[in-house]
Formats: sequence, structure tokens, C-alpha cells
Amino acid sequence: MSGSKADDRSILFSISIGRSHKYLVRSEDSVSEYDKDLKTLKKENENLREALTQVLFQNKMLLNWVNGAVITLDRDGKVLTANETALNALNWSMEEFIGQQCHEKMHHTTDDGGEYPWEFCPVFAAIEDGSSHHVDGDVFWKKDGSSFSADYIVSPIRDENNEISGSTLIFRNLTEQRMQEAKRIHGMKLESLGELAAGIAHEINTPIQFIGSNVSFLREAFDDLLELVHRYTKLFAAVSGETQHRHLLDEIEEQEEQADVEYLKGEAPKAFDQTVQGVERVSSLVLGLKGFAHTKEGEMKLAVDLNEIIKNTLVVCTNAYKYVAELEIDLKDLPMVKVFHGDIGQVILNLIVNAAHAIEDVKKDSTQMGKITIKSFQEGDNVVVTVTDTGCGIPEGVQERIFDPFFTTKNVGRGSGQGLAISRTIVHDKHGGELSFESKTGKGSTFKIKLPINS
Repeated sequence: MSGSKADDRSILFSISIGRSHKYLVRSEDSVSEYDKDLKTLKKENENLREALTQVLFQNKMLLNWVNGAVITLDRDGKVLTANETALNALNWSMEEFIGQQCHEKMHHTTDDGGEYPWEFCPVFAAIEDGSSHHVDGDVFWKKDGSSFSADYIVSPIRDENNEISGSTLIFRNLTEQRMQEAKRIHGMKLESLGELAAGIAHEINTPIQFIGSNVSFLREAFDDLLELVHRYTKLFAAVSGETQHRHLLDEIEEQEEQADVEYLKGEAPKAFDQTVQGVERVSSLVLGLKGFAHTKEGEMKLAVDLNEIIKNTLVVCTNAYKYVAELEIDLKDLPMVKVFHGDIGQVILNLIVNAAHAIEDVKKDSTQMGKITIKSFQEGDNVVVTVTDTGCGIPEGVQERIFDPFFTTKNVGRGSGQGLAISRTIVHDKHGGELSFESKTGKGSTFKIKLPINS
């Protein structure tokens, strides 16, 4: 009985040893498999690291070589990377720009000067809602405080867990493109205006010459007739006592009353004078149109007297200022200057029209006229033209932007924001000159054109 129990214990021990051996063998197999899996994971990790390095390198190359400006941002809108195009467009260096809150540096203010909250920014929206946003014609700000018009796309960036970690902003500066298009359209308008003005001037000139010649003839003939009437009056007085001519004398006296000769003597010369002045005015307008047009000559620089351009321009734009401002002109003798005739005429026209608008904004319903003063003089190696107005002036907050393309303080329909930008391009780029201004709010403005004599 006892032996039987001992045998049973031996059997159970053997079974236990066998099971332990079996478990040990299985554990060794698991360790081996784990080592293999670990080596595989390490290899895959190395491959992923290598791939990531390649992707980062490719991204860096793409950032530098892509035509558009590219900025990558973290979730807080801080700059992670930026390509050269973006840095040049915004006037930032890489060292300065990295880590900056992008919205605060380049998207903080709307085009009209109002605050642009970060919560309203499409970059913020892309990070929050995880969708891409495309915006046309927004305004971006450079480091120096100037601005430009831009189109841009902002898309969210996701990490390995599909969580949004930031965004990519791709934009392009539209200023040059729009300026070129504006100048092209502007040039086409000027060319059409020049051709139209030249045609109208030609058509008007011939009949005006006829009218002028005929008025001069009629005026001389009227003077001769007045002298004849005067002699008849003397004769009438001499024979008035003779009864044999009484009937004829009565008819003459009646006809003289009907013709109202005394009234004609006083008023007819005034009418002739006014007609002659009107003809001279139309003639000067025709000459102004012809001088302002210069469609062919406008394609090349010609030596001109700037005073003549000013006079011709004033003839063309008289209607813009005559109801709101009195004109004062002080033109000194100037040396001849080589310029693009039509372009400089357009610059002066823009400044005079702007001055009239500024005065009109102040005048409103007042009967008091403003004042526009135009001066020309030589200053060293330059000729200078100034246009001064007694208008509303330019607010200090926007003075830095008045030469920005498409920026205007005028009401809708009165200005496109291209006039001063194009004028500055004409003076600076095409003539190597300067276009500057001084302005005080409520007092008025003075714009100054300076052109080199030897260009």
C-alpha cells in the first residue's frame, strides 16, 4: 500500500519535470522570436529614419526651389521653416523669422487699417477645422511696415497619429503682376485717349479756323458799317429841315429805331469780343489735347519744356478743379529735359485731380473756394514741379501706404488706388527722378516731382 503511494509520487514528479521542461523549451523559443522581432523593428526603424531624412531633405529642396513663397507653422502659428521666396517677399531673414508668430508679423491688419484677429485668420481655421483654405487678394505686411496684395493657400499638417500639428502657407505676391496689368491697361487707355484726342483736335481745328477767320471778317465789316451809319447820321442831321425829303427822312428814322442802332453800337463789339475769346479758348483746348496726346512721341524720350506740359495738362483737366479751387501758377524758366512726354503729363494730371478731390472733400457745401498752387523751378541738377492744395491732407496713419498699389483713401468710384503708384513708377523707374510729398491733416498736401536735367 505504501509502496504504491511512493510510486505515485514518482510518477507525479516525473510528470512535473516533464511539464517544466516543456515550458522551458517554449520560453526559449519565445525569447528567440522576440529577438528576431526586435531586430526587425530596429531595421524598420533605421529604414524609416533614412526615409524621414530623405523626405526632410526633399522638403527643404522643394521649399527653396518652388516658385511660390512657402512657410510652415506649428499649431500656435509660429514659423518653423520658410523658403527664400517667402523671406524675400516679407523682408525677413531666416534667423529673425523662425519662431515668430506668423499672423502677428505679416497678417495683423486689414487693408483698410483695421485689426485682423488671429481667430479670424484662415491659418487658424485650417489648424482648427483640418481643412484647406484658399484666399484671393488678401493683404500681407512686410517687416518694414509696407504691404502687398497676395493670394494664398493654407493647408493643415498632420503627424503620425493623424493629429493636426501645424499648417503650410503658400502665397504669391500679386503686386508686380497687378501693377504690370494695371500699367498695360493704363497704357492702352492712354494710347486710345491719345488717338481720340488727336483725332478730335484735328476735326475741331479746321472749323475753328474758319470760325475765327469769319468772326474777324464780320467784326471788321461791322466796324465799317458803323462808320457808314455815322456818316448817314451826319447827313440826316444836315437835311432834316428840308421838306422835300421829309417822307424819306421819316422812314430812315423809323428804321433806325427798329434796328436799335444805339444798342448795337454798345453790345455788338462785346459779342464779337466774347466770340473771339471763345474761339481762342477752343483753339487752346485743341492745342492742349494735341500736346497732351503725343501718341508717337510718347514712345521715346524727347527734350521738352516742362512748363508747356503743365499748361497743356491744365487745359485738359480744367473741369476737374475749376468748380472747387482757384488756380495759382508760378512757372520759372526751365532748361529742356528729356522725358516721356505723355507719361509726365499723366503724372501731373493725376496730382492735379487728386488735389481737386482733396479740396472737394473739405469744401463740400461751402461756397468758399480752395486753392491749388503749381510751381516749377530749377534746383541744382534737377527741375522741380510742385502741386500744393488746401485740401483735407493725408492722415498720418496711412501716409506710408499712399504709393502702395491699389491703396486709396477715396470713396468707391473716385479712385482705384493706381494713380500714385503708377506715377511713382513713371518718375522713379522710367526717369530716375523722385516723387515725394508733405502733408498735414486738415491743412493740405504738397507733392513734389524732381527730374534730373541730364537723364
